[in-house]
Amino acid sequence: MQPLQFRGHVERGEGIARRLGCPTANIAIEQGIIIPALGVYVGQAEVDHVKYPALICINDGRTGINLKMEVHLLDQEKDLAGKMLSVVLLEKIRDLVPFPGEEAMTEMIKDDMEKSKAWFEKTPVDNLVS
Repeated sequence: MQPLQFRGHVERGEGIARRLGCPTANIAIEQGIIIPALGVYVGQAEVDHVKYPALICINDGRTGINLKMEVHLLDQEKDLAGKMLSVVLLEKIRDLVPFPGEEAMTEMIKDDMEKSKAWFEKTPVDNLVS
C-alpha cells in the first residue's frame, strides 16, 4: 500500500473508544477527500512536530454518512482536542465489522493494538516515538 497522508483538527468524540480501552483522536474527513477503504490501519500520527506509531480506524460512524478517522497513539495518553494532527496510513490490518457489542469489540481492539505493535517491531519507520 502506498502511504497516504491526511491532516485535520482533532474534535471531541463521544468517548466510546476510551471506554473500550483505546482512547482516540477524532478527525472528520472533509467531503471530496479521496480515502482508501473503510477499515483499521497501522499508521503514524504527528502532533506538535512529534511522530507516534498509531492504530487508525476509518469509518462512517453510526450514521453511515459522516466519514471520520479515529487515531489511537500506541502506548500514549495525550489530550489532543483542538490540535492539528497529521496522519499517514501505512498498512490496512482488517476490514470493519458490525459492532458486536462492547465486550467483543474490546477484544478486537486489543488484538488490533497487538498487531499494530508487532507491525512496528518488524517494520522500521524513521523518526517515531514509541
